[in-house]
Amino acid sequence: MFLAIILVFAGVAQGDAGQQRAQRAEMPHALVQEPASSSASTKTAPAQSGDTQPKKPAATAEKPTAAKRRTWQVAVKDNFGVPFISVRAKKAPRSEVAAELARLLKIPVVLGTSMKQELLTVELDDFPLDAAVKRLAPRPVVDYIISGGGDATQPARKKALAIYLLGTDDKAPQDAPWRDNKAAGNLVVGMVYETEEEEKAALEKKQNELQVTYKEGLFTLKVYKQYLTDVLQEVADQAHIPFAILTANGSQKEIDQIVTWSVSGVNFEELTNTWFPNGVRLYWRTDLANDVSKRSTR
Repeated sequence: MFLAIILVFAGVAQGDAGQQRAQRAEMPHALVQEPASSSASTKTAPAQSGDTQPKKPAATAEKPTAAKRRTWQVAVKDNFGVPFISVRAKKAPRSEVAAELARLLKIPVVLGTSMKQELLTVELDDFPLDAAVKRLAPRPVVDYIISGGGDATQPARKKALAIYLLGTDDKAPQDAPWRDNKAAGNLVVGMVYETEEEEKAALEKKQNELQVTYKEGLFTLKVYKQYLTDVLQEVADQAHIPFAILTANGSQKEIDQIVTWSVSGVNFEELTNTWFPNGVRLYWRTDLANDVSKRSTR
């Protein structure tokens, strides 16, 4: 407001000066009493008065500088729970692109030490998450959680928990969401037998009716009327991965569920998607550069 008032007063002063000059121009020369050289100054007055008018800013001042102009765009579209990523970047800071990707996906996106100062130039249009991150770093690693899809009313769901955009020599952190098996209390499930003979007979029957083999990344299961928890424990043991039973109140149906399965030559993800009930969670870390996966289940 103060600046506006100053400008208004300046305009009034200029208007009064112009009016006085006009009046003096109409008066006889004898009454003006100005030196002869004043006519020269009067002729140049219009050129000088132009200097008192506000100057227009230079054209370049209205445009944002190159330092402030953003050189990247990131968009994420959800297609039935599957994120599709678009990135357009030209010599853009990877840290800015990673931060925007984390904001849109609502998960951590971590840059390796060697990648923090590098610039990114890439064009992606609606790439699935795995394919997109392969274009964003030499060695991308993704932590997933996969919900079992054995229930007809609850399909399998694979959700990213964290993304690591690493250089060839960077290492992904070991303390990460894929090892998160502490969502609730631990529950130990087992059978207590009255005699040693009864326990021995039950174990022999279990060996015949609960057979799990794991070779070259593929499972074969021959299971007849066995507790789901026993089957999952055997699957985890064969794959040499952690297994935990977590429950909030001990009333989850999976604890006492009986299953009969005949499965041959399936990988871990297919086993989870097709046979495991929705209450089972598979924590899955994938090194997309080397196509290597590690798992943890509960």
